[in-house]
Amino acid sequence: MNVLFLGDSITEAFRPEAYFPGMNVVNHGISGLSSEELSQIIEPEWFSNEPDIVFLCIGTNDIARGFAAEKTNSFIKLLIAFIREYTKKGTAIYLISLFPTRNNPPRPNHLINRLNQILHETSLQWETSYLHLTPYFSDQNGELLADFTDDGLHLTHKAYEHWRDLLLPLIRDRS
Repeated sequence: MNVLFLGDSITEAFRPEAYFPGMNVVNHGISGLSSEELSQIIEPEWFSNEPDIVFLCIGTNDIARGFAAEKTNSFIKLLIAFIREYTKKGTAIYLISLFPTRNNPPRPNHLINRLNQILHETSLQWETSYLHLTPYFSDQNGELLADFTDDGLHLTHKAYEHWRDLLLPLIRDRS
């Protein structure tokens, strides 16, 4: 089973050797990227492991930069098209919702929730899978759980373990 992650710093810190030992997982998360920047730098070589599953988690930096949700969505559609072009037929593509934040004014949860709604609609239109993480990572106020973050945005080891536990059944189902 070959797995590929694409995204920003949250994805980048999701280290395959720590969270997916013994699996062929490639991580192309790059700190600070927006969806637009990822769409400009993505390379066919990133798919050289012939992934069976691609997880795409990008957009929190778009919100911090004031991008409209529709603009982010347009770049995510470009990324989906690129992924389809450079993966084999039958590769599963998962759009991963943005994680909620905690006391992070540049990334308010109402904007994250709006973008997540649009991403869900895109996943239906583009026939990709969608994994909505908010219910698994938020408290009763809709904020990222306190023990899942140290800075209100990035995830702790405990949060990454939780994310891994949600992804493993999806990966195993493809085996």
